[in-house]
Amino acid sequence: MSRQGAAQPQLSPQEAADLFVYFYTARYFDLPGNTRRGRAIFSEKRCAECHAGPGPGPDGAKPVSAWESPEDPIALAQQMWNQSARMRRAMARKKIPYPELVAEDLADLVAYLRRFRRSAERVSAATVGSAQNGERLFREKRCAACHVGSFDMKTRRTRFSLTDFAASLWNHTPGMPGELPALDVGEMRDITAYLGALQYFEEYGNIDRGREVFVRKKCATCHGDPASGVPELSTKAGAMSSYDMMTALWKHGPAMLEAMRGRKIGWPRFTAPEMSDLVAYLHGPRLKRR
Repeated sequence: MSRQGAAQPQLSPQEAADLFVYFYTARYFDLPGNTRRGRAIFSEKRCAECHAGPGPGPDGAKPVSAWESPEDPIALAQQMWNQSARMRRAMARKKIPYPELVAEDLADLVAYLRRFRRSAERVSAATVGSAQNGERLFREKRCAACHVGSFDMKTRRTRFSLTDFAASLWNHTPGMPGELPALDVGEMRDITAYLGALQYFEEYGNIDRGREVFVRKKCATCHGDPASGVPELSTKAGAMSSYDMMTALWKHGPAMLEAMRGRKIGWPRFTAPEMSDLVAYLHGPRLKRR
């Protein structure tokens, strides 16, 4: 922006939050996929061995043309969840290894599967469930019985797209004990909403790791030196959120860059976990610890 002479607009914490919501939802409902890659994945993952024909496949497997809303990632996740035990048994008999999927794989598969549906039949995936109902279902469906301690969902990344969620759910089912509780589409939407809200409204970071990040990224070089003239960050304790951090970095970034150049300090790069922990450290003990 500096090289191009672009003026830097002001950004309040509320505007930062609104901007984040816009970015977050831009791909929440529909991660773009590639039909050609989806067709290749459908073959490579050996889905076609049971689901490609015009009629039922081995063990009564439904052909793709009979799937309900394959273009909706949550409906697809719900169907995969309910059929996972049956699918695992069928794959074991055919000696087909259980295929792992990443979000991009599933996005490409969804793009490919859309070709089997007439446009008039397509169902919008842009429907948000109830986080409150999802929390109740998470307990009633016995998810909470296993997701404790290191498996607590509050310790996991939950800012995901629907395709992220569906792929994660697919990869998760082989390691689950016993029969899985059946879920309808509405219940799956509610559970998804609950998991998505866990860290959307509440942030989780580790204060001790954040202190290490603060030192390692050389933030303390200026912010721990009263002679530098920069603000003492302890004044932000109890009031720093990621939106405040975004606003502060946006507002003070150019001046920080010049000061760091003067001290021959390279501009630091952060991973998402590092930033989460740094915000936790700057906020102080009142932020939820992970």
